[in-house]
Parts: sequence; C-alpha cells; structure tokens
Amino acid sequence: MNCIPTIILTMLTISVNSNPLRSQTIASFENPSDLRNWGVVNDSVMGGISTSRFEQTDDGNLLFQGVLSLENNGGFVSIRSRPDSFDLQNVEGFNIKARGDGRTYYLDLRVNGQTTSGSFRAAFPTEKNIWTETFLPGSEFVRQSFGRPFSDIPLNPSDVNSIGFTLSDKNPGPFKLEIEYVRATSSTSPDSTVGSSRTPVSQMEGPRALIELAISRGVPIFNQGNPDACAAIYEITCRSLLESIAVPELARTALLRALNKSILTTSGTRKAWILRYALDEVLELLPEL
Repeated sequence: MNCIPTIILTMLTISVNSNPLRSQTIASFENPSDLRNWGVVNDSVMGGISTSRFEQTDDGNLLFQGVLSLENNGGFVSIRSRPDSFDLQNVEGFNIKARGDGRTYYLDLRVNGQTTSGSFRAAFPTEKNIWTETFLPGSEFVRQSFGRPFSDIPLNPSDVNSIGFTLSDKNPGPFKLEIEYVRATSSTSPDSTVGSSRTPVSQMEGPRALIELAISRGVPIFNQGNPDACAAIYEITCRSLLESIAVPELARTALLRALNKSILTTSGTRKAWILRYALDEVLELLPEL
C-alpha cells in the first residue's frame, strides 16, 4: 500500500471544533529570574510545622517539595506567584503539565481585591514519576478561604493576578511536584478560523503529513480535557502508518512497541502521551522529502 488509506484521512480532516482554542502560557520557569516572583506559604502561619521549598530543575521546570505535617493543627503547604497582570479574556480553562508523586494537588488562582487567605481552587491528580497534562475548566474552580468553600462565587478569569499550588490531602510525609507550565486556554474568534478547519485529502498522501495532521487534531482535544479522544486519534494514526510501505522498519518497531505499551494502561492521558512520543519518533525516522 503506497499511500495512507483515504478513510483514515477523512476521519482526521473532519473539524473537531468550529471554534478552536488558543493557549497562553502564564507560568513557565526556563529563566531562573522567573522564580524570583514565587514564594512559599505553609501552615506555619497557623502554628503548623510543615516545610517546603522550591527550585529550578536542570530542565528548566519548577520543583516544589518538602514534608507535610498534621501536627499543631497544620496540614498544608503552598507556593504562589506575586500579583501580576494577566490578559485572560474569554478563558475557558487552564492546562497544567506536571510530574508528581501520585498525590492530588490544587491549582490556586487569586484575583484582584481578594484577601491573601482565599483563592479560587481546583484539584488535579498526579501520577508518580510520570508527566501528565491536566485541563481544568474554569467552572471547576471554587472560591475558598482557609479551606472553607463559597461555591456561589464564580471565577472571573479576567480578574486573576496570581497563581499557585497547594497540597492539603491530610497525608503526612514527603511530597514532590514538578511543574513545566501552566497555560490559560481561550476561545478564538470564529471569524478568524473560517475555512481553516479542514485540510484537503488530496494533500495528505504521506506518513509525515498524516502524523502532523493527527497531532494538530489531537492536541486541541487533549487540551480541552478529553485525552481519551486524543489517544484514539493517535492510535488510529499509528495503526494506519503500519499499513504504509513508506514507513521504515525502525519506525514500525517504534509504533508496535507504543501500541503494545498503550494497551497496558487505563489512563487516557498516559496512553495519549505514549502514542504521541511514538509519532514524534517516527517523524524523526522518516526520510526528508
């Protein structure tokens, strides 16, 4: 078979969203000076003895770690950025790329005029020693103060001036959270995307083009909080590539290895990343046109 099956291309060229999303990075840590705008706030402000610290990793990420203690009525550690101005118009949610320890953390958002003890908060899980990307819709953030929720107060993303992370899961002991970035996901104007949601099938007759198309379709779906659908796109792409004689043997081996590995996980996020890494590897192995 000399080309990618047309049915596969047709499935991928269908628009996944008539109103695509754009992402704005609101926290990254490649520059060491970025960390100067961050600080820790622990339960010591209430008499607790939990400890935490943060640093930049060799890869340019934020590493937040320490020990959570429940003694002296304590039980939380947090890190937050200093107030800043963000242009968060039409924001629908937030993406976090993190590698944790299997514990559940909170993303905290503080807004203009808010007291330092309160924040809008949404929980995100982590997998031990595995990078995951989590999408948190704006509707999931709940206003809280000293842990007490006020669910009748909605988040207005345009008022956000500080972000942070909190651990308060009542499980004493060491913790470790590594953050690569936080991104705000916003709607774009429908007028600016008219005619751009489809790619003619006749232009998509090679493995490289198919992979690039799959990634362009999968990433927005993943960022909207649907990793299972993203993984499905990547899986059908991997299986289709195996049918093409234009894919070299080393690339086939990478695809088969990833497909077999993806079967062993029940996590849509993990499966999507396994298959995405394989597609990236195949791109590197394909001959240049």
